[in-house]
Amino acid sequence: MCILALSALGFYFTGGRFAVSPSETAPEGSNVQMQEFQDIGSSGSVKVEGTGTYTVETLPLDSPGTKPAYPSYDRALTFPADYSAEARRIMTDKINATIAALKKDPNQYNEWVNLGIFRNSIDDWEGARQVWEFLTIRSPSQPAPFANLANLYAFSLKDPARAEMNLKLAIEKGPKEASTYRFGYEFYRFVQKDDIAAKEVLNKGIAATDSPDLKYLRDHYDELQ
Repeated sequence: MCILALSALGFYFTGGRFAVSPSETAPEGSNVQMQEFQDIGSSGSVKVEGTGTYTVETLPLDSPGTKPAYPSYDRALTFPADYSAEARRIMTDKINATIAALKKDPNQYNEWVNLGIFRNSIDDWEGARQVWEFLTIRSPSQPAPFANLANLYAFSLKDPARAEMNLKLAIEKGPKEASTYRFGYEFYRFVQKDDIAAKEVLNKGIAATDSPDLKYLRDHYDELQ
């Protein structure tokens, strides 16, 4: 992670690694119209308007005024009462190995996803939420963090408004993911008790994915409880 600093414009944007096109410094007096800076670490971009000379530099996370970019690695592990000693050992080892990998290279998207999954599996819902919320900013083009948050807010944190918001974003980011539409069906039918919305999301998913699973849920809707 770094901060993009546009010194001539006095503008700062928190993001990932950046590449500049066509050059890092515009000729003095040139008219910069909607110059785009691509974030290599995600699909995000910054668009800049203005005139004059500007420069681009990356600043380390420990630069003055910056905030911690990553969720805490040191969050205490707590387990549900029904976890056996062996299950606790296995999950502790998995979480510690994932954290060790992230400390070596915090830009490993899959390891962050795994950390959220592991924390969620031990009912550390706040820890999972922090990881997945972080990933929606760090990797905003990826549908999985939004889908995971939708599930978390729907069934664990009991916040249907945030669940629906993240569900819609997950579908927007990954319109071909049949599993997201299936979750949408379960959310609207069993959490929101909204049959119209449940059928709508099934039809949308079928149109986008042609999934046999979604077709079955739609065609046997009244039989399934």
